[in-house]
Formats: sequence, C-alpha cells, structure tokens
Amino acid sequence: MKVLGVKQFHQKTFKLLALKASKFKGILGKVPKYFTAVIYGFSGNGKTEFSITLAKELSQFGKVLWLSYEQRHGYDLQTATKRNEMQENSGKFLVADPLENIEEGTSLIADLDNYLSSRGSADYVFIDSLDYTGFTMADYKYLKNKYFGKKGFIFIAHSTKNGIPNKAVTRDIIFDGGMGLFVKDFIAFPDKNRFGGFEPYVVFEEQAKERNPLFFTKRVAAKKPNNKPKVTVKSTPEE
Repeated sequence: MKVLGVKQFHQKTFKLLALKASKFKGILGKVPKYFTAVIYGFSGNGKTEFSITLAKELSQFGKVLWLSYEQRHGYDLQTATKRNEMQENSGKFLVADPLENIEEGTSLIADLDNYLSSRGSADYVFIDSLDYTGFTMADYKYLKNKYFGKKGFIFIAHSTKNGIPNKAVTRDIIFDGGMGLFVKDFIAFPDKNRFGGFEPYVVFEEQAKERNPLFFTKRVAAKKPNNKPKVTVKSTPEE
C-alpha cells in the first residue's frame, strides 16, 4: 500500500496523448498515453477499420503491435492494412500471428507476457479479437497489474447487433477499463469514457450515411445557429 496526502496526490503528473489536432480527440478525450479500451460491435459494421485507423494514429506515439488471433496473417487483414496505407508506418506497426511458432505447452497469455517483458516490445497492443484468445478476467488483471502505466491495451471484441458483448470477459473489461467504444453502421460511439471523449467518430462516411442517415440529419440540425430572437427575463417587476 502506498498512501499519499492530497497535496502530494495533486502534484502527481500524467503524460497525456497530444491529440489537439487529431481527428480522434473528440472520441478519446484527454486520454493518458497508456490506456485500456475495448472496441466492440457486430460483424460488418466497421470495427476492424476503426481499430486500424486508431492503430495508425497511436503509432505516432509509440510502437504498435497488432495481435491477430482471429484472422492471423490472413488476406482480409492484409487488405485492411493496405487500404489504410500502414506501410507509411513501417517499423512502428507490427502484425503478429500469435498461433504460429508458439512453443508446445505455452499458453497464449504466457506467450504474450514473454513478448511484453522483452526489451523494445510494443507500447500499444491491439488484441484481435478477445473472443478468440480464451483470456479470462484473471489474465486481464495480470496484464493490468504488471503493465499499468507502461503499455496500452486495446481489445477488439464481438457483440450482438444491439451492442451486447458476446463474452462475459468483454463486459467485465469494459466495466473495469477506461473506455468502451461501440461500432455500429460505420460509426464508433463512446459508450463509456472516463477521459471525457463524448463525440462519435465516423469510420466510413458514405456507408454510414446509407445505413444511418438520421445520425447525420441530427448532426446538421445541432450545428445550425439558433435564429430565434433573444428573450430577456426580468428578475423584478417594473414599477
């Protein structure tokens, strides 16, 4: 246990991501350099695309590792990384097939821990997807306790069309972590964010407008200036 007086606690400093000019500022908020997030949604709604664009953004702040438990070194993932020109971030963005060359008898969590413990390992780890890892809440807490403030973890997970995560461990990590981002109709919504990110993020505008035109109608209406005449309310009656 480490006890601090409130003055000491208020003197602590935290390094935040410099997102002032970033298109992710609205959805991420004032987020620490190392954070935990869960990106979840139903298949075919832009979850992977949003995650890869976020990975590209984070590669400006450190090395990013994409752990492809689901697609491995597959064609779909290759297509997505090419579409987002991830070669521009060569040396900063790495793609791993966690199931290839793993030593017999070594669990996936132990293999990941071995990598993260090594010198020069990635600053940000995308786990794609949590549903395919078999990780438990105990595994998550182990990573959190060992690498808190040292690594950022972004878990990608599947959900129903209504946004209910398929796995109990996903729901538990969202509850415990700092951020839960629900992707539907090619729009990422901040379902939970402890860092003040409240604005949705449009992944693919054309597809999003086709699937959810009402979202854009409301957005335009919200931006229109209020042209109604100003009404002054007097606090005391006239004499």
